[in-house]
Amino acid sequence: MRRRTFVVGGALAAQAQTQSGLRTISYNILACLGFPQTEKNRERFRSMAPQQPLRMAQELLLYRPDLVTFSESVLQGTADKIGAAMAMNVAWFPPGVPSFKGYPIGFPGTVLTRHKILESQNAPGSTDPELYTRHWGRAVIQTESEEIVVHTGHLNPHKSEIRMKEIDGMLRVMEKDQKSGRSILFQGDLNHRPEAPEYERWQRAGLVDTFAAKGVGQAFTSSPIAPKARIDYIWVHGPLAARLVEARSLFEGGFRTNPEDPQSVALSDHLPVIADFR
Repeated sequence: MRRRTFVVGGALAAQAQTQSGLRTISYNILACLGFPQTEKNRERFRSMAPQQPLRMAQELLLYRPDLVTFSESVLQGTADKIGAAMAMNVAWFPPGVPSFKGYPIGFPGTVLTRHKILESQNAPGSTDPELYTRHWGRAVIQTESEEIVVHTGHLNPHKSEIRMKEIDGMLRVMEKDQKSGRSILFQGDLNHRPEAPEYERWQRAGLVDTFAAKGVGQAFTSSPIAPKARIDYIWVHGPLAARLVEARSLFEGGFRTNPEDPQSVALSDHLPVIADFR
């Protein structure tokens, strides 16, 4: 998997390097298309399109993240440009199916981090074409104090039985990571709610839902107009779990629409989830 390292000047990029601890964000970015497109905002929507990747980078940099994962990401070249704007290393994961109706690039995944990426794998060990039709990627990053295994995933949105099979494969790989003693972060759009049986699988495997453990504010991640569902997560395991401080959904700024402005456009049809660790 190709990786690139970018060093970019500017106040926002510099600010992103100064915080202590670890801050991570999980975000389904809808390929930087923006949301929603309506008759009232159509012209603004079109004029914003070329600016969306840079707007995405700038909005995320306001939170000074150390790590960001994208579901429904962009093409690799655009992911590299977002990484450059954020002064972050990039690991890009191709979609399991290259295109869907209405989504000509499919649903890639991306890891962006200010830390060194030691290795990355796309859907490790999977050979079943029915599984991971969106994305699943694994990367290992080296922070100042430890190696962290990062899994980013986007599970099947339609069939629970397919999600369960996807979870089987992911947990087999994560079990090996758990035995290594390293911290694990698992982030993404899992397309199930906390009351679903899929959620219990992650819990039984020893993963900690950061929002359930230390969440503040409203929990929902879909949609940015009137959030009513929690389907995006940050899970943690290992030494890092004991250092969890807070998690929340970002129903704010450019991530949400303005109900008083019919022309407003959010960056995506999901909201990001953010978690802080000491």
